[in-house]
Parts: sequence; C-alpha cells; structure tokens
Amino acid sequence: MLPQQPRLEVLPSSQHGVKAATFHKPCVDFHWHFHPEVELVWIENGEGILHAGRAIYPYQSGQLVMLGANLPHAYGSAPSQRTGAQWSVLHFRPLIWGDAFWNLPENRRIRNLIVQAECGYIFTGKTARACAEYIRRIEIREQRDMPIALLLQLLEELAVQRKRLRLNPNPIQGGKRAERDLRLARVLKMLEERLSDSTMAQGEVASWIHMSPQAFSRFFHRQSGRTFHQHLNELRVASACARLLGSEDSIAEIAFGAGFNNLSNFNRRFREITGRSPREYRKDRGGLLGK
Repeated sequence: MLPQQPRLEVLPSSQHGVKAATFHKPCVDFHWHFHPEVELVWIENGEGILHAGRAIYPYQSGQLVMLGANLPHAYGSAPSQRTGAQWSVLHFRPLIWGDAFWNLPENRRIRNLIVQAECGYIFTGKTARACAEYIRRIEIREQRDMPIALLLQLLEELAVQRKRLRLNPNPIQGGKRAERDLRLARVLKMLEERLSDSTMAQGEVASWIHMSPQAFSRFFHRQSGRTFHQHLNELRVASACARLLGSEDSIAEIAFGAGFNNLSNFNRRFREITGRSPREYRKDRGGLLGK
C-alpha cells in the first residue's frame, strides 16, 4: 500500500556526486515521494501520467524530465501501456558541492537552472536525446569519462535550451512544507484507479477520507491550489493525451475511456487545458507549446 504522504526517499546517490541507473519493468507504478536530490529522467519507452507538485502532465517516450530538490512526484503507466517501460534516472545533490562552487561565474546558468527546476521541466527533441547519452555515459562510467564533468556538460546543455515546458508556475517544495497532508496521496491514487468512472462525484471522493463534501472542497483546494473538478478534468485530459499519442483509438473512445460523459464537454475541456483540439494534439505528437 502506498504511503499516505509523499515519502522521503533515501537514494544511493547520497554516497556519490552523481548516480545514474536504467530500469526495465512491465509498467511504472504510482509512487508519491520526494528527495533532496535533483532528478533527471530519460523516458526511453512507455507512456502515462506524471504528477509533479501540483502539475499533471502526460509523459511519453523521448522526453527528459527534470525535477528539483524536494519536489513531490509520481509516474504512472497508462492502463493501455503495461507491456514494457524503460527509463534512465540520474540523481545528484547540489548542496554537497558547496556554495563556493555554485557561486563561480562559470556556473551561473547552471545554478539558475537548478533553482528553477523546483518548478519541474520537460525537454524534448535533440536536447533530450543528447542528455540521454550523457546519462548513459555517467551510468557506464568508462575509465575515460569523468561523471562530474559529464553532469556539468549535461546541465549546461539544458541551461541554454529555451524550448522547455515548465510544469508548475512557481517552485514547489511540498516535501518540506505543509503540502504533505496524510490524506492527499490516498486521494490521488484512488482517482487514478477510478478515472474512467464518469459517475464519480466530489461527495464520493470526500467519503474516501471521511470528510464532508464542504470540508473536502476546502482541503483539496488548500493542498492542490485548484478545485477538485479542475484537478479531475486535468487528470482526465492528461490520460486522454497519453492515449492520443500511444494508441490509434478514436477520439470518442478516448474521451469516454478518460471518464468524460459526452464528446462536446471533452473537446471543450481539452482545448481549455492544452490550448489545442484533441485532433491537433495527436497530429503534433504532443509538442511543447512554450517555456
């Protein structure tokens, strides 16, 4: 059973300046956690939904995700994508390198990137692929390679890249602050499991954690920065995005599978959240709309 708050994860990288590893599994299971290390994830294969702070976004093959220190996060494979996932993860803890190092003029861009990464970023295209190669070399640790030097090259590559998707408008460090309410992860997990149920209502969700609908409404807005219905629509649209990119299903099938009870409502909510129609989103293969 999942922890009922974002769990502090103690990582092997705490004994290294930088640590990378590759994982192969049938799917990625939802695991709501945080850690003091900065995290970079190259998604080699698989689609699903990423929760990062207050953001919900579909992830897919070919993306590089950068999450700052103590940013609560969880990945979950789409229900239709449980036949194979592969990803490479890199962790490093900037604090152990010392302020003197990060205050060097040569590191100004990288230092700013690390601070801004508390919002969470997604990179794609040539930059993401180049950084995936750096992660591979750091993991293999051939004699001619210096992992710390490779990491700095990787971070500089990201720091100068302007085409990036910001996941949260402002930095979030939920693992350190009051965002850790014991009931939030339970709600998020059960919403994932019941997402396709178009009859699911706020009152029912409130009962999962033994709250009245009114108290739950206040609780959810305080924890997530959005109303329950806003969150549910974003989660359903993110699920639909993953299926639009990972299947040939019709838009109507995807809409109803994501829990929308009519196509016009789905199209309206989809455009509100993504800025595009479902058809345009599929044609553009997701794309990134801006910084």
